[in-house]
Amino acid sequence: MTDILFTPDALSARWGIATQTLSQWRWSSKGPKYLKMGKRILYPLKEVEAFETKMLRLNTTEVKAY
Repeated sequence: MTDILFTPDALSARWGIATQTLSQWRWSSKGPKYLKMGKRILYPLKEVEAFETKMLRLNTTEVKAY
């Protein structure tokens, strides 16, 4: 089975955030898990979806660390 992989550009488009934000999250271990293949950064779909699920909120007062 082949997993779908997102580049930082594709993931930033999906989430509407800057690629620099993803870079900062990688540096600080706040974002989704990723693969580093040489200089390429790739985000597996299952890790993207797991991160999205983790970020779900019921209200604005919930506080969760990335």
